[in-house]
Formats: sequence, structure tokens, C-alpha cells
Amino acid sequence: MTFTLPQANTLIIDDFQGMRTMLRDFVRNMGVSRIDTASNGKDAISQLGLNKYDIVICDYNLGPGANGQQVLEEAKLRKLVGVSTIWVMVTAEKTTDMVMGAAEVKPDDYLLKPINQVLLQSRLEKLIARKQSLGEIEAAIRAQDYSAAIALCDQQLQARAVNPQELLRIKSGLFMTLQDYPAARALFESVLALRSVPWASTGLGQVLYYSGDYAGAAQLFQQVLQDNPMYLEAADWLAKTLEATGDDTQAQQVLQDALKLSPNSPLRLKTLGDTALRNGALDVAQAAFEQTIKISEFSPHKNPAVYARLARVLSDKDAPQEALNVLKRSKTDFRYNSAAALQTASAEAQVYQKMGQTHQAETAMKEAERLMEQLAEQVSPELTMEVATSLFKLGKKDKACTLLQGLVKNNHENAELSRQVQAVFKGENLADEGRSLIDASRQAVVDINNQGVLLAKQGDFPQAVKLLRTAAQQLPHNEVISINLCGLLIGLMQQSGKSESLVLEARALLSRVHALNPVNKKYRAYALALARLVGGK
Repeated sequence: MTFTLPQANTLIIDDFQGMRTMLRDFVRNMGVSRIDTASNGKDAISQLGLNKYDIVICDYNLGPGANGQQVLEEAKLRKLVGVSTIWVMVTAEKTTDMVMGAAEVKPDDYLLKPINQVLLQSRLEKLIARKQSLGEIEAAIRAQDYSAAIALCDQQLQARAVNPQELLRIKSGLFMTLQDYPAARALFESVLALRSVPWASTGLGQVLYYSGDYAGAAQLFQQVLQDNPMYLEAADWLAKTLEATGDDTQAQQVLQDALKLSPNSPLRLKTLGDTALRNGALDVAQAAFEQTIKISEFSPHKNPAVYARLARVLSDKDAPQEALNVLKRSKTDFRYNSAAALQTASAEAQVYQKMGQTHQAETAMKEAERLMEQLAEQVSPELTMEVATSLFKLGKKDKACTLLQGLVKNNHENAELSRQVQAVFKGENLADEGRSLIDASRQAVVDINNQGVLLAKQGDFPQAVKLLRTAAQQLPHNEVISINLCGLLIGLMQQSGKSESLVLEARALLSRVHALNPVNKKYRAYALALARLVGGK
């Protein structure tokens, strides 16, 4: 599945008609016949959603609305472009802020105006030589057949492909997606044995992070930044690692240093705001959240949580009316978003409580609880913690603890989430109580799961199924309980015979698990086992 330049399906994005015409003429003179154009970010995203493009040539400045960086961010976030797509960013801008921001979303090339046909053709031909063999790998990734994608990477590496670094980066990313950290570590170490490259060192640091070796991870990220100060992905991971060790003060400094180099990253700005808020650095948090809102206006990362956090900061700074104005804007900007309405109502409850307006606080909190119940499984862990915080502020400790207990039980293996829940308790001066609740909640799920496994080993599948079925009903978001119940149902049918109702239940559990985690390690084996049962093989 390869292509040459004349065969390339091409999209040109520029807000000036004259520039679109010139670029279209350039690529047409190169023999390209399939050329589409877009004059703004909205039109570009629409075209990318309708068509598969081999080459995208995109200007950075696109007039009102999203810029080229934000279009590429959204295209990647919505998987409208893949590993085989060539994305060339074109601009007349030379400011460091803009160049760094654009570079962080990783276009394949970056051209400064004025450009000519010879330069453009030379760059495109080099990129095609590097990318043209990645089509089959991309197809496997889109089909979520990551093992096949890894095998295709290996085939091309063994055939001495012209793009080994690109293939190794794709392969390492697939290992990380599959959470196969031993394989990822071996790959990163083999690359680093030949030469030091920042992506491999940063990847190895991530492996150490997920393995719980925070000291080793931090050391690697610090070394990357020392050798490559502009490789800011390492800064983000260093801050994340420092937060995991409880060093929020140093994490804040790392993020502030990174933002001096590249100030237009909405995700990094939000992280800085969250970290500064935990540290009580309210001025830093306010500035970070305000800047996040400003630069995210047309970004796919525009987030109602930022408005809610800014309102909380302003309330803590005794500026309640400003806080309410921010939440009013959030209602306008996210008027058709129920999750945003929940976020806003929860934040309003905190602001009104701080103002001493108890009735308004209770009204807002009741609305938040109503929306929480209405949205049910759609409520994110982050938003659940926000609502719990509001409940604490209104003196509804039991309700807050019940919410957080359910969150931990549904994610009992997620150490990072447990740390975030602990931070909520710490913020309410309930650190010891929070630690006890988290430990007890996690252990309760482990005990139920272990009891189910023991019953299955003893051959008592009916009792094991009964136990985990009850647990799954109480904890619908717990991936481990759901997948293990599916395995027990299959075991029960293998023992006692196929049942249509059990087959349907097992299929529903597989669908639930796939929605929670598309790369669950037991999913494929159980799906095949269920298919064999249904097929009578």
C-alpha cells in the first residue's frame, strides 16, 4: 500500500484564495490530480472527516477561528489523520512562541514563506519516501489490530526500510498502547544502546513511571531536558512524575519553565493551573487558567473544567462576583453540554457557599446531584472528584465519601487516580481518613475478585458467577471485575453447556470492557473463546 507524489490525495488549507491557488498550481505541476482546498479550520476538519488524504499542506494563520496548529491537534485527536499522512505546516510567522507551539503538535515538516515549487516538491518527495510504506500499518492501527501493526513494523525493519526511526517510534507507541512495558523497555534500550535520542529516553522514562520507579523516571526526564531543553514532552512527564512523588512545588516550577519556552500549550497551561491551585499559588493558577481559556477558544482542548477551576480560584481570592461571571460565560460557551452544566453547577455551589448564600449553594448542589444521576456512567473521574469537593464544602461529607469510594472501587488498580482522590481528601484536611477509605475500597475489590477466582479453581462456577455478577452490578466501571466475570461465564458454559442468556451477558461484558479499555489483555482471548462456544467448536 504505497503511493507516489502524482497519486497523492492532497488537501490545501489556507485562508487566502491567492495562496490556495498558488499551492494548488504547484502540486498540480508535480503531477497531482486529486486536490481539495479549504479556506478555514472548520472547513478543513469537515474535509478531513469526509476524505482520506495522503498529503495536507496547511497554513498556520487561517483567519478567524482555529489556526493550523489547532486543526492538526483536532485531526489527531479525532483520528482523522494517521501515521502515513504527510502534514506540512506553512507560515510567514517566525516568532518562537508560534514555532514552538506548532512544533509540539508534530507536523512532518515546517516551511517558512515565501516558498516555491522546487522547495515544496523536494520536501514532499523526501516525506513520501519516508511515509509511503506506512499505509498498511495505519490500516491495522485503525482496526485496533495492534499486534498486526507491530508485525508489519517488524517486516519493514527486517527489510531494511529507509525509515527505521519512524518505524521504531510507531512500534514503541504500540507497545505502550498495549501496556506491554517489558517489550517497550527492551525496544527503547536497544535504540539507546546505539545512540542517545530524546524520544527513546523519554519513552523509557514513561516505562519506569508506569512501573512505579519514579526516581529512575525523573532522572531520565531531567537528563533529556539537560541535553535537549526544547524537548518539552520530557518536561510534562517530569512534572507528572514529581506530582506522583508529592513534590507539587517542583512540578509547578518545571511547568512554568516549559511554558516560558512554549507558552501556547492549553494542556500544559491547565496542568500548571491545577498544580498551582493545589499549592495555594492562586495568582499563578489564575493566570494559567485565564490563558488556557484564551488560547483554547477554537481548540479541541476547550474544557469547561478550566472555567470551573478559575471560578474556584477567584472565589478563594475573595472575588465571588468575578467567579460567577466566569461560570456564566461557561454556561454560554457550553450551552448544549450536560457534563459542562454539571461542572458549572458544582462550581456555583462552592462559590455561593463561600459567599454565605446557603440557599443558592444548596440549589446549585441539588442541580449538580440531579445531573450526576442523569448522566450516570458518562461522568468522568475528574468531574466526580469536582462534585465530591463541592459536597465537602457544603458539609455533605458522607455523600462526598460515598462518591469517592465508588470511584476508587471502580478503578481499584489505578494508582494515579487513587493519588488524585487522596489529594481531594488532603485538601479538606482529611488525609488520614482518605488514605483509610482508599486502602479499604481497593482491598474490598481485590478480596471479591480473589474469592471469585478461588471458587472457579474449585470448580464452583455458579457461585463464582453469582459473586462477581453482584460486584459488577455495583461497580459497572470496574474493568477487572467485568472481564473476570466474562471469563467465569465462559467457564460456566464450558462446564455446564451453552446458554443463550449467558452468551448475551458475556457479549455485553465484552462490549463494556472494550469501551473502558480497547486493549484489555484478556479481551481478545475471551472473545475468541466465546465465539468458539457459540459456533460449537
